[in-house]
Formats: sequence, C-alpha cells, structure tokens
Amino acid sequence: MYKIGVIGDRADVSGFIALGYSVCDVSNAEEAKNALKTLVKYGEGDESADKYAIIFITEKYASLLSEEIAHYSSRPLPAITSLPESAADGGMSFGMRKLKSHVEKAVGTDILFRDS
Repeated sequence: MYKIGVIGDRADVSGFIALGYSVCDVSNAEEAKNALKTLVKYGEGDESADKYAIIFITEKYASLLSEEIAHYSSRPLPAITSLPESAADGGMSFGMRKLKSHVEKAVGTDILFRDS
C-alpha cells in the first residue's frame, strides 16, 4: 500500500493527520530537506514496505527546495508537489505556477487558467 506525506509548518500541515497522511512538522529549510529525503528513501530496498506515492510540500518550503525536488522528479515515485497558497498581490504564486506547469505537461494545454 502506498502512503501520502506532507511537509510544512505545524499550522499548515496538522490538519492532514485527520486524513491519515504522514505529516512532517518542520520549522526551517534544513528540516524540510531532511524530511523530504527521509520520505523519498522510505521503503527503498524492502519490497514489502509501504512507500510514499505522493509527497506534498507547503509552498514556502517547496520554493526553497526546488533543486532537491527537481533531483527526485525523474523517479516514477514519489510524485512531489507543492501545496499552493494564494498570491496576495493577485499574481500567480510559486505553487500555482508549478501546478499549471504539471497540468500542461500532463494534458498538453492549460486547462486551469486559460482565459475564456
């Protein structure tokens, strides 16, 4: 069975515990980097162990760990994506830009943000 992990500040990720997700409460980029590495490596070499299929990282840390995320992106599992936050200035946040990019890659066009 596959697992879902969430990495971020306690206030942002604690609600995911109720959904049964594995939550890594971090308070700085180094802790987030270590948590990401731990979740990615979890279950490697043990075929009977549950592995993480999806790892969500709050936008704050995803933007700081973009190199690490890119390093793992060639792997089929886990899928690592950021949890988008709203952009206060009306522009598109880091997470929303990444989500737009993933959707365009998957379906070949922008189906989320195109103007009608």
